[in-house]
Amino acid sequence: MRERRARIAAGLILCMALLIFGGCSVGGTKVFFASGCGWNDVFKIGGMACGQKEAKVYLMNYKNLYGVVYDTDLWSGDFDTATVEEALKGEALQYLTRIYMLNAYAEEQDIVLDAGEQSAMEQAAAEYYESLTQAERSYCGASQADIERMYQRYALAVKVYEQLIESVDEEVSEDEARVMDANLIYVTDEASANEVEQNLAAGTSFSTLAQTYNELEQTSVSFGRGQYPEAVEQAAFSLENEQISGKIAADGGFYFIQCVNKYNQELSEANKEQIITTRQQQVLEDITASLEENRYCELNEDLWNRLHVENGTELTTDSFFRVAESHLHGEV
Repeated sequence: MRERRARIAAGLILCMALLIFGGCSVGGTKVFFASGCGWNDVFKIGGMACGQKEAKVYLMNYKNLYGVVYDTDLWSGDFDTATVEEALKGEALQYLTRIYMLNAYAEEQDIVLDAGEQSAMEQAAAEYYESLTQAERSYCGASQADIERMYQRYALAVKVYEQLIESVDEEVSEDEARVMDANLIYVTDEASANEVEQNLAAGTSFSTLAQTYNELEQTSVSFGRGQYPEAVEQAAFSLENEQISGKIAADGGFYFIQCVNKYNQELSEANKEQIITTRQQQVLEDITASLEENRYCELNEDLWNRLHVENGTELTTDSFFRVAESHLHGEV
């Protein structure tokens, strides 16, 4: 169960990062910069508005969670702090907009927090607010009640995501996930392909011919399904170890394949996990695309540009998400 929750949490973070707020649309939902937001609203999605208090709480936490990489302080004089701040603000905004997108979906589907979940978020808010210094409270301007509402939105987003992920089929066959190791030769003209074919038939080694004829950057590759044209894939996955295919017409040229290992177990297991993750991502993208046309997302660009990730030792909080997860999943 703990492993599954870890995968769900990782998937949620990954999927939230997919929402790019600078484009013209996200799924079927139009995104634009507008002045329709209230004075203190950073953005609106449909009838829901994200205020600057919430944005500042996220910015504080992002600054301290991601401002240090491998013991390297990105806020030091060795780095362009303006660029660091811009990147962190962008990530925080993407995360927040996806939280609100999932809340919009919850509203449409009548998904709500139960009494136990609401109580857990009330306790989380009390714990997190108590942990804030006076400087941190002054920076964000949020009360304990504000923090509680932020946690409720976060918990509802997690609940929606977990329900969506529960619907994802995690059964992946060995054949679907299979990754093989092979040597390839690719040539663009048929005359060269015929020469390769004749030399292989005469007993010349594949590696020797690859050195002479192969037009690809690499001869030795590992690949799964969907990475090469269908004709190449069909031929490759029918080979046994050390077996060599015939000439395969694809990609405007001709392939020859030597199977080195028809089932790379380590890479196949990793590919299985990637297939599941891709399915999970697609579920979330499908939901985003299905939101009603009137779910416009408006950004108060002037306000957003005025918000800054304060670079100072007084703002050290980084536990917003950790506290939420501990209460939400009963690990207090």
